[in-house]
Amino acid sequence: MAFQIRNSETKEVVLDQDPDSTNPTVWILGTLDLRSRAFIQDETTAFQVSDSDRPKDKADVKLRLSQSKILTAQFGVRGWKNLKDPFGQDILYERDTLTLDGKSYEVVAKSLIERFSYELVEDLAEAILKLNSLTEQDRKNSGSR
Repeated sequence: MAFQIRNSETKEVVLDQDPDSTNPTVWILGTLDLRSRAFIQDETTAFQVSDSDRPKDKADVKLRLSQSKILTAQFGVRGWKNLKDPFGQDILYERDTLTLDGKSYEVVAKSLIERFSYELVEDLAEAILKLNSLTEQDRKNSGSR
């Protein structure tokens, strides 16, 4: 079985969709640990079972996929270089602190993440989740197939 242990790994990434190919934004992305991944999943998934005593109460499943992407970006973006506002001014990285089960996490400030476009958040979340995936090299190193 292949294992992955790299909770503090970060990587600098330039997104393919960056509008400024000559001076792009460099995103510093990090992997998500077990607790933050579990929090994101728990916050964005809800199940309701039907009650046999109340036939009008139907079973229900809610998947908040967009919120999952926002939280993934909020936890996974560890910084950036050359992020500009529409007027060309640098946007400074600011953090909020969230505590999950006694562990503190420094995450992108909510006031900043809310300024990002939905498409940017999608791209960042996808890049972050790729960091959390086992690569072919990881599989070879573990002796797993």
